[in-house]
Amino acid sequence: MLPSATVTALKAQKNNPNRVSLFLDGEFALGIHQDLVVKYDLHTGRTLTPEEQAQLEADERLIDAKQCALEYLAHKPRTEGEVRDRLARDDYESEIIEQVITRLHELSYLDDETYAHDFVKARFANKSYGPHRLRRDLRERGVDAGLIEEALAGLRETVDFQEEAHALAEKYWHRVADESHPLKQAKKLQGYLVRRGYGTSTARAAVETVQSEHATP
Repeated sequence: MLPSATVTALKAQKNNPNRVSLFLDGEFALGIHQDLVVKYDLHTGRTLTPEEQAQLEADERLIDAKQCALEYLAHKPRTEGEVRDRLARDDYESEIIEQVITRLHELSYLDDETYAHDFVKARFANKSYGPHRLRRDLRERGVDAGLIEEALAGLRETVDFQEEAHALAEKYWHRVADESHPLKQAKKLQGYLVRRGYGTSTARAAVETVQSEHATP
């Protein structure tokens, strides 16, 4: 355990006015947020017990983790899983990560349910992805399986994936129209639809319909 130590200097950091360099017993100890100066009533001559030093470091680590999470969220909406992964990559302790996640929920900065609904609507509108692709992409972002299915169910209320698969197959037809054999056409079309996230049966039905529509009388 660290011995008790006396604050010998508090110096504002040049690159960040919200942070202060703390010196204990004449040596630099750590950089801390100004709020912690107030919280711990830090001033020259103040003696910090080993427990206070440990708690001060933990509080600074928590503030740093919160700032990291907020900067990550500033670019675009994120899932809880993405924020957890981001903090873990910076080696924040699990206890600190839990505290940050709890606080972000309290501030309504994290909402996987809303995220999932917005995500499927946007990805479908912009890329015409099918349910399998949407499900996979959300799963990779750490969204709970139940929330994913709720989001997809909501999308199905306004979208007919079979019709969309047919429209995509029709749009892609020109790339396979010159194939010499219908089976090759079907394989390429179906592969394209499956890669876009449509199920095998949905893709097959769409391909059969498009091929029949383009069949030579």
